[in-house]
Amino acid sequence: MTSILIIVFFLVFLFLGVPVVGAMGLGAVVYIIGFMNIPMNIVANQMLGGVGSYTLMAIPFFIISGALMESGGISKRIISFSTALVGGLPGGLALVVIVASAFFAAMTGSGAACVAAIGGMMIPALVKNGYDIDFASALQAAGGTLGPMIPPSILMVLYSVSTSNSVGDMLLAGLVPGLLIAVSMMVVTVFISVKKGYRGGDPFSMKKVLLSFKDSIWALLTPVTILGGIYSGIFTPTEAAAFSCFYAIFVGFFIYKELTIKSLLKCLYNSIKGTGIILSIVAVTQLFSWIMTREGLPQQIALMSTSISSNPQVFMLIVTLVLLVVGMFLDPVPAVLIFAPILTPSAIAMGINPIHFGVVMVATFCMGLVTPPVGMTLFVASNIANRPVLMVSKKVVPFLFAMFAAIILIVLFPQISLFLPSLGK
Repeated sequence: MTSILIIVFFLVFLFLGVPVVGAMGLGAVVYIIGFMNIPMNIVANQMLGGVGSYTLMAIPFFIISGALMESGGISKRIISFSTALVGGLPGGLALVVIVASAFFAAMTGSGAACVAAIGGMMIPALVKNGYDIDFASALQAAGGTLGPMIPPSILMVLYSVSTSNSVGDMLLAGLVPGLLIAVSMMVVTVFISVKKGYRGGDPFSMKKVLLSFKDSIWALLTPVTILGGIYSGIFTPTEAAAFSCFYAIFVGFFIYKELTIKSLLKCLYNSIKGTGIILSIVAVTQLFSWIMTREGLPQQIALMSTSISSNPQVFMLIVTLVLLVVGMFLDPVPAVLIFAPILTPSAIAMGINPIHFGVVMVATFCMGLVTPPVGMTLFVASNIANRPVLMVSKKVVPFLFAMFAAIILIVLFPQISLFLPSLGK
């Protein structure tokens, strides 16, 4: 059981304050020196192999396209259309946050980008209309979790690459579960809004919806072109990601005319930094995962898992609870890259579809985006509102219960995630 020491080393470095990338890298190197009789050049070889994947090119493209959509006026029109759809319901403006986040999630695949694009406009608007500022921030933080859940999803691309599963099937499988989570959040939002007396705006008007649809048509076509291209076979996910960049540039420059050369360069600069962070984690986790696989840790965990229960649903529920705790302390990107190669073989051995298992894993880790101490969307929303994270995190609890209830349904009814991929078989 010496293989478990690599995780111990990682956790020790992590709690000493070393960043995730450094903690994983140092943990791997210490383990190699102390317990493995192999040359150190394997470190560079594995890290290079981790990022040498054509499929991973989708990640920087989706990050760039998300930034371009925010600067090019697409996110603003998504909010306008969402307001026309649900703004008249109880807590209408709050519901706009969830609906707009779901639309934006279908374009970018990033939780932080979703919060930044929607929250920058919606949190001040909610506060101006009498909503509690901590509730507004918590709502946007929860809405941001739809970014990595509703396809296209960076986390689902990473899961597919690390477990050798179909990226197209994985993205397709996330659509219905993502919408289910969005609906669960909307139910909670309406309940809270009725209780707090948050009223809707102007009554629903089909005329307003049509006018807003006309103004937003180019923005709304974004997820249609991206997802439609992937599912129809016109694009691979990587090609669709690249196309989304060109589409965002075209719409931003020539249709909405809100994108400038200066803002384009700023988007590229910020996206390069974000891409560098993610791919450096991918490189190090490849080394980390390779060592664990070589030392037989996945097999040991699989044996231990099957000894706990031979019931696949019980196994899934136990794994969900474990990943929920992990997600509180680890960002979803390294969490998926570390745990997907370890746990997926155990799931397959118990007869669980790896695509279904991946959807549950991604959804569970998305909950970690709104839980302290490392919840990314929680911190971004709190920063936008200039509110203490602790105060916002208290208001996010009802949304966490809603997300968890939706995940339990996904676990118990695999067809929620497998229905759409099965249509193409």
